[in-house]
Amino acid sequence: MIKTLSLVLIFWAAPAAAQSVTINWSQTHQTMDGWGGQTWMSANSLSDSEADMLFSPTAGIGLEYVRTMNTQDGSIPDLVTLQKAVARGARVEITLQSPPASMKTNGHFFTGGSLKKSDYGAYATYIVNLIKTLKSDGVPVDVLSVQGEPDSARAFGVGACLWNAGQYRKFVRDYLGPAFTASGVETKIMLGEGENWFDDDFVSATLKDKNAAQYVSIVAGHGYGPGTVDGTGVSYCCHTATAFPLALRKGKTLWMTEINGGFTKSVTGETNMWHWDPSMNDALVWVHNIHDYLTIAGVSAWFYWELVSNSENNYNDGYTDHYFNRGKRYYAIGNYSKYVRSGYQRIDATSRPSGGVYVTAFKDPVTTQFAVVAINQNSSPQTLTFNLNGFSSSSVTPVVTDPNNNLAEQTSIPVSAGTFNATLSPSSVTTFAGTASGPVTAGRDNDRQ
Repeated sequence: MIKTLSLVLIFWAAPAAAQSVTINWSQTHQTMDGWGGQTWMSANSLSDSEADMLFSPTAGIGLEYVRTMNTQDGSIPDLVTLQKAVARGARVEITLQSPPASMKTNGHFFTGGSLKKSDYGAYATYIVNLIKTLKSDGVPVDVLSVQGEPDSARAFGVGACLWNAGQYRKFVRDYLGPAFTASGVETKIMLGEGENWFDDDFVSATLKDKNAAQYVSIVAGHGYGPGTVDGTGVSYCCHTATAFPLALRKGKTLWMTEINGGFTKSVTGETNMWHWDPSMNDALVWVHNIHDYLTIAGVSAWFYWELVSNSENNYNDGYTDHYFNRGKRYYAIGNYSKYVRSGYQRIDATSRPSGGVYVTAFKDPVTTQFAVVAINQNSSPQTLTFNLNGFSSSSVTPVVTDPNNNLAEQTSIPVSAGTFNATLSPSSVTTFAGTASGPVTAGRDNDRQ
């Protein structure tokens, strides 16, 4: 990364009014699974450089998951992108769009309907064959979601298949789980993925049935629903999934697998139009969203909807626009995805030390590397004193995304007696990366909430 000197004096300044942040090495929360994005109805067919930009943790932002779907003809829409993502260390998650039309009560792939009871076994076989085909194409499937947005199908009658909690339980317990076991498929099963962040509980019935729950590894939801932020129509989550305390007791993890820019006014004033917003204000919406999903809901994975905007109209639905131009959102999310890798644990930190400032912290329990991510939504600098409890470090390296910098690595800040001072630039997200030194105590798992 390019070294920039413009912020060095700011980082070294330590006004008396600094707010305090305490980070506790031994108080651990969820273990992270990674960050992801979707290749959906349009095939991106990424070039090598584009794949590096998205999936390489050195040349890009290091997304660890690529999410895809099944299609009406049984194919996968963007095999090239999946293969290039896997070649760069990413894993594949498939969210099933619908069973084949012949297996549905209404005979249509895209217009609601349910899986026929008589075809539960055939659909389980279809899924197993899909996973095996992808593996033979060099794309092992890490996670399989039984259905994306079954509540959307009910609300709109398009784009998905209707399920209820009882149908999920029966299908997973009696058909899909046994089919995976019999076929030696090691793909993890994900359940839920309702549109509006667990407003509908699709998973508890399965989790309460031990014969069904044994097959489920992950429960998930999408981040849409009521609540707006700065007119974007984006929900900040701000509540714990109703089903998740049960999932936590059952040893399951929680993912947020889809959110995007929402309906906004376009630059010409029309409503219900998505338009590409490369601004830092937009980026701050998403890093705040990540912060809340991490600290309030306790998610282990967070996915923006698209890798690349789906339309030449440049909707606000991708890490980049339709032509692979990167906005501030790409870099700001990279402040998490490059430095907080799968296997890291979130550790306790003062979450909101002052108004408009949000902090999360993470450690790699194997290497003792750590990352502290601090968001400043204010239009003025904010100075913080970081107190490292249970560990120390010789120094931390700030990496800044703000209106003038994109993941710009700054001069390291020395740590003295487990403390360092830093000033966050206005409208910024900063990752402080370091390696812990003793004493480093063993982690203690806390409730994820």
